Amino acid sequence: MNKAISALLIIALFLVFDLPHPAFADAAFPLTVTDLKGRQVTFAAPAKRIVALRGALGTVCYMQLCDQVVGVEDLEARPLEWLGSVGRSYRLAHPQLGELPIIGSRNQPDPERLLAVKPDVIFAGSGDVRFANNLQQKTGTPVLFVDNGDLADRRSKFYQSLRLIGTVCGREQRAEQIIKRIDLAVTDLRQRVQNIPEKPSVYVGGMNFRVAHGLTGTSAAYPPFLLLDINNIADSAQANENSVKGRFLIDAETLLKADPETLFICESGLELALQDLKKPIYRHMKAVVNRRVFGVVPHYYAASPDTVLAETYYMGTVLFPEQFADIDVPAMADDWYRFFVGKPLYAEMFRIFGGFRPIEAN
Repeated sequence: MNKAISALLIIALFLVFDLPHPAFADAAFPLTVTDLKGRQVTFAAPAKRIVALRGALGTVCYMQLCDQVVGVEDLEARPLEWLGSVGRSYRLAHPQLGELPIIGSRNQPDPERLLAVKPDVIFAGSGDVRFANNLQQKTGTPVLFVDNGDLADRRSKFYQSLRLIGTVCGREQRAEQIIKRIDLAVTDLRQRVQNIPEKPSVYVGGMNFRVAHGLTGTSAAYPPFLLLDINNIADSAQANENSVKGRFLIDAETLLKADPETLFICESGLELALQDLKKPIYRHMKAVVNRRVFGVVPHYYAASPDTVLAETYYMGTVLFPEQFADIDVPAMADDWYRFFVGKPLYAEMFRIFGGFRPIEAN
């Protein structure tokens, strides 16, 4: 790898400066925008009061709009739930979100409560067109679909969402700042691994979808693996009908037959995964025998770019130590958290989950 180019990319990654927020461009309004489901919505003026539903709140916070949020779903006020504040970087960085008025649940936002907080825009991360049209009609507030996407195959959806939020809320420069920094990271990762002739076989278990899962809870098209261009054995496995955003339960025989060289365990399912690894059928897996089992910090369906990027660089240090020898994982993680949510959070993630680390599986 060209070390000079790598060094320049690393410098660029961490010197992407905070651009000043542009003033609202009143001349651009009224403005008609198209959301991520193709709905056209018109705004008379820039949106200053925000509600974000169904997974959209994190993206709003990455856009440095947390202080303009005026109401939250009930799960955001449950501090001890994984789907509440535990483990979500934007909630750890902004605990005041849990003190905002509750506007209903994820599945049933309450139009009357929404009216009471007087939002200028409602962003929704999921749902169908009928849901958005009904909510918009009942509240008289523009509803826009965004898509958290991921940092691999669906990165363009995330970028579209950033730009949509930026246009509506006067944060266009912040959207471009995020996109530029992610693109620099992707380029850096690709250059580090591009000349490695044989890519290792890997697997991630303990993935949380709907409920916690042990070793066989995994993910196909896993963004950190795709960014590192490595062989995820789950990509060739048959996902069952209960898969959620690429996450599914792999058949134990398939996992044993593939026998990946390295196992990563999502720490939201670590206890269950360790119970599985103590079973006789798993004791002779190469990764267990060779002590190639590692824990990674959970993220919500790969839609937490700060944690996903920190995880990807950590995996790089594990799988390609020479190419990633310059990476200080805790410092790198904190740089991503500062950039996306404004605070260093790795120590807190370590306290909650254990951080990025080797796991003793025997």
